[in-house]
Amino acid sequence: MNEHAGHRQRLRETYLKKGVEGMADHQVLELLLTYAQPRGDVNPLAHRLLDRFDSLEGVLTARPEELMQVQGVGEQIAVFLSLIGEVDRRTLLQRLSGGQKRQPILSTPAALGGYMLALSLQDRYETLRVLCLNRKFGLIHQAVVASGSLTEVLADPRPILETAIAHKACFLAVAHNHPSGDVTPSREDEAAAARIEAAAETVGIGVVDQLILGRGAVYSLRSGRVLVFSGTDLVMDQTLDAYRETLVTSSSLAEPAGQTDTRI
Repeated sequence: MNEHAGHRQRLRETYLKKGVEGMADHQVLELLLTYAQPRGDVNPLAHRLLDRFDSLEGVLTARPEELMQVQGVGEQIAVFLSLIGEVDRRTLLQRLSGGQKRQPILSTPAALGGYMLALSLQDRYETLRVLCLNRKFGLIHQAVVASGSLTEVLADPRPILETAIAHKACFLAVAHNHPSGDVTPSREDEAAAARIEAAAETVGIGVVDQLILGRGAVYSLRSGRVLVFSGTDLVMDQTLDAYRETLVTSSSLAEPAGQTDTRI
């Protein structure tokens, strides 16, 4: 058994004994890469991917064309890694809806926020989504109505209402993501929300909520509160001020640049 084959075997044995909880992110990614690249050392590639996309989540939610910009990533590896991310997103959505054929009921901020976060996992730019709901808040249809840049998206009420009317929605919910991860609303966010609310009222469609999606958090423009999630599970409901304070604290505790690189 050569050196690389021995390392691959050790990775598999570690996973079988300890699961992913007993492995570092680069080791998990290495193990995945061994199934897309049958031979050779994939350790340097795993580190290049993590350097480019910042985290394991970032790698698995990247689009194939983004992955192929990394040295050593061809179509086979790109499809394999992005497929894992897409399968994860689909299973999250099915878990939230209670099964593949069941219609998700999005009647609470937690249900709505968790579902929207799962939908937005691969959004690299600001993306505006609308959910069309029936009178019991069951999901009829979801659609992307606009895509923008890293910092803004056009929130035009017209395509939102056209989508809702076309699917005979009684209610709608709207969400857009902040790629920075910070869900603090801007003045433009608040102004756009007011326009959407007013436009929906003219056609008799209720707006359940308008959400801003970030890194594991959702801001509700309806309640003015931030919902913090672990995966799709709600773990905290806090004020916007408390959320901002948490961001400042997290930033101050971040490890300084130049820390020792302990790559294996």
